[in-house]
Amino acid sequence: MQMRIVIPSRKRPAECARALKLFPEATVTVAESEVPVYEHLRGELVPHPDEVAGIGPIRQWVLDHFKEEVIVMVDDDIVHVRCPVGHVSKSHVIIDAAAIRQILINSAQIAKDMGTAVFGFDQSGGDTRKFRVHDPFGLNSWTGGVIGIVGRSLRYDTSLLLRADIDYCLKCLLKHRIVFIDRRFSFVHKRFTNSGGNDHVRSAQRSQAEIDRLKDRWGSWLGVEEAKTTIKLKVKVRRRQTGRGQTDG
Repeated sequence: MQMRIVIPSRKRPAECARALKLFPEATVTVAESEVPVYEHLRGELVPHPDEVAGIGPIRQWVLDHFKEEVIVMVDDDIVHVRCPVGHVSKSHVIIDAAAIRQILINSAQIAKDMGTAVFGFDQSGGDTRKFRVHDPFGLNSWTGGVIGIVGRSLRYDTSLLLRADIDYCLKCLLKHRIVFIDRRFSFVHKRFTNSGGNDHVRSAQRSQAEIDRLKDRWGSWLGVEEAKTTIKLKVKVRRRQTGRGQTDG
């Protein structure tokens, strides 16, 4: 099984350099115009056209450009991995690059063996209060921040610049029935707080327009919850038997 780790980055050379300490074998891809400010970084640097911008277009460009069977796309502001397993009040921090690579390899192999196209990890930041020891794996959620893709059976909607990952995961659930989520590990990053990344395409208007489009496309399978400072999107697809013909997410 061939696997490539790709870090799409934009205007974050310092954050990307930090992420490369966790993923030293990763390929970094940036817009052609930004190559001069990234070329000092170690490792492989592959430019993409400047007009390729936003999550959907970037993700699909990566899938089209690189040929490995498994592609793992990693946000450029990942700072560490947290593991709540075996810890009561505070999760364990992992920064060893070899250990992190093995986590990715293991999940990729499980996803491939299950016959699904997407795998990912917990998005709670490794909060021990939210980890259920009896339920360490998810089958019906969506993933972002770190998303692993096996094969090329699906394509991203390149019109979605902000919410493309959840759409892609729902497509995977529709076709392959499972998105494999290893809840034992959480890749922690500074989502929506630092400059660069997708801030040039992010706005309240665009975010709402994309959510409305996804609601029209997926209907009751997508839940939208408004919190004080954010909007939470939740996949509402049941996948597992619990007995007497009933299913549980």
